[in-house]
Amino acid sequence: MAGSQAGRYLRYKLAFSRMQEALEEGWLLEAITLQESIISDRLISILGSKKIEADSSQSLSDLIAMVSKALTKNGKPEEDSLFGELNTWRICRNKAVHGFCKADEYSSDPTSVEVFSKELLATAEMGNNLAEQIRDLANEVKKMHSETQT
Repeated sequence: MAGSQAGRYLRYKLAFSRMQEALEEGWLLEAITLQESIISDRLISILGSKKIEADSSQSLSDLIAMVSKALTKNGKPEEDSLFGELNTWRICRNKAVHGFCKADEYSSDPTSVEVFSKELLATAEMGNNLAEQIRDLANEVKKMHSETQT
């Protein structure tokens, strides 16, 4: 493993380890934040394999659409596709991260905390699954790209 790749590998290993620990310990916002970092980076990696420029300053929504278009020729993620699931998770992630203290339809209800906590957990669990799927997809795309180069 090349020197620069060894560091990246160790950081990914740490990210996945911390994500699992965060889920187990109930640190759901940390888990969701790590998931977004992993997902965004893997989407950028897929685009790089396809020789499409992208960077971390682009929104998650844009990255999802760009990868969907690059791999399926459709820029709008279908709801039942991996990209549709990513887009749904992105919306849930926004609600979890930005809506912690925002007023919503449950705010005045005494069960507001329980409802939000359940949504937070569901978002973290979904993000965990998607981070793994996107990691695997990025590996597949990279492998296919390297095979076509030889």
